[in-house]
Amino acid sequence: MRSYIERAKDFVKEIYPYLDGEWGDPYDVSCNVDVFNADRNRKVIMRHGIARIALITSDYVVKYDYDEYEVANVGGGESEIILYEEAERDGFAYLFAKVTRYEYNNRIFYIMPLIRGIGGKSYGRYAEDFMTKEEKLWCEMKGLDDLHCNNYGFRNGRICIFDYACNNEINSCYDSSSSPYES
Repeated sequence: MRSYIERAKDFVKEIYPYLDGEWGDPYDVSCNVDVFNADRNRKVIMRHGIARIALITSDYVVKYDYDEYEVANVGGGESEIILYEEAERDGFAYLFAKVTRYEYNNRIFYIMPLIRGIGGKSYGRYAEDFMTKEEKLWCEMKGLDDLHCNNYGFRNGRICIFDYACNNEINSCYDSSSSPYES
């Protein structure tokens, strides 16, 4: 059986021609995603924020940073890569959906497993509401401040954050030389 990462890579190759290389405007992407929704067995949902888009399928998500200026301000795929690596090192990777970098046609995409968010079911509840004191402190030290109900869900009964981009340089007060979590 093929992994979600292998299927996501094939999806990027498949959808890329329909976008005419126009990955700079989320509205252009949204119109072209409809091509894939014509097949009853397939459903692709596109969401976007101020810096990137997410193409959501039944078991994986492909993200793409489309606004370099906003990525510099609020973070993007690379900040998720950095944060996930730090979480692995410090023993907190279980809090996050793993992100994988994938380059295709000189563009970088970020692949994650699908974690269903809780959204409106728990409006007003933040990921921190489901964390231990130590987990909250670690996230705070990393500058994670956008952990609203549309950016996390649950995996195997535990909190799982799937949108954790942040500007690591500006937001994080973390100094790895004084980490209380280093082994």
